[in-house]
This record gives sequence, C-alpha cells and structure tokens, in this order.
Amino acid sequence: MNLKSITFPFLSNPLGKIMSVLLCLVFFGSVGLDQVSKQHAQNTLLKWESPDNIKKFRSSSYDVFHIGDERKIDGFFSLRFNYQRNTGAAFSMLADWDDRYRIPFFYAVTVIAVIFISFYLKTLPLNYNLTRLGLVLMLSGAIGNFLDRVNIGYVIDFLDTEWRIFGWYVDFAVFNIADVAINLGIIFFILEAITRKKPMEVKFDGSRVTTAKST
Repeated sequence: MNLKSITFPFLSNPLGKIMSVLLCLVFFGSVGLDQVSKQHAQNTLLKWESPDNIKKFRSSSYDVFHIGDERKIDGFFSLRFNYQRNTGAAFSMLADWDDRYRIPFFYAVTVIAVIFISFYLKTLPLNYNLTRLGLVLMLSGAIGNFLDRVNIGYVIDFLDTEWRIFGWYVDFAVFNIADVAINLGIIFFILEAITRKKPMEVKFDGSRVTTAKST
C-alpha cells in the first residue's frame, strides 16, 4: 500500500475510523446548534429592525442564570440572552470597515482558515486526539459564523455574561455558540501542546498497516 494513498493517517485503523465518525458528529452538531440557537435568538429577542440598515434594530434581553448579588464585592455571576449584531470580527473588531473591504476580508480569512485546518488535520499524528478535536471545533465555529456573514451579512451574538470574583469585575463581550466552539478548540489545542506527546506514525509492511511512536 502506498503511503500517499491514505489522505488522513487516523483513517488507517478501525479506531481512527470510529474517531472520524465522532468528529463528524461533533462538527455538524456544533454547526447545527449554533445556527438553531441564533435563529431562536432572532425570533424571540428581536423586536424591530430597519429594512434598509442592518445596524438599526431594537431587541430585548432576559436573565437565564444568576448567582450572588452584584451589589456585593464577594462575587456574582450572571448569564443573559442579549441579542446583538456583529458586523466585525471577535469583540466587534473591524466592524467600522467599509463593506467593500470588510466582507471580502472576512471571506478570505475564513477560506484560508478552513484550508489551513484541513491541511493540519491531514498531517496530524495518530495520537494527537485532543488537537484533532480542537481543530474540528475551531473549524465548526469558523463555518458557523461564516454562514451568518454569507446569509444575512452579520453575525448574531446573544450570550451575555458578567461576573465579579474577589473584587475583579468583568462584563464580557456578547458571543455565540460558534465562539464557544472556537475557544474550546483553542484550549484543547494548547492543552495537548503542553503535554508534548511523541507523535505516532503510520508504517506500511506489504499490505499491513502498523503504528509506531517516532523517536
């Protein structure tokens, strides 16, 4: 068997094939949950929108979860649904760019990210499972936000959190499920980078496929 005939090394054994099915479920489940949750937020929180300007709208918000008292310094945490439209990147960066430059820029960045992640998945060692999961989550998040930009011209954000711990107050930027997937993917990627596993390589002996850790 020719090494070049296998596109993804982890597909060369039964466990890797099961893993690929699970990763596909993670990918489509993440994208699906992201799109459904955004549509639900739009249907339930949006009260009015301008037919001519996507930046002009009126929405409502409501508390989902709350612990502690925000008036006290010992700590609290709150989560609410708060509908927002983001025409920029994370934390609304580049939102003020002219559409002639902003839209092609985000399209190009997304395409490059998809190509890079796909290539990385192809070359990833067999035993880098946490990195593989992280890449799939990052890919699902990028696709989820990309679908918003293509279909409606902006990204829907609706998760709004704030907390105070030991006097440290944070009013976090409004985000969505796709953003959660991207950040979880980055965390998994970093965790496996810290462990520094030895890569496991695929070796071929006639028609048999075997694995071994590289030295």
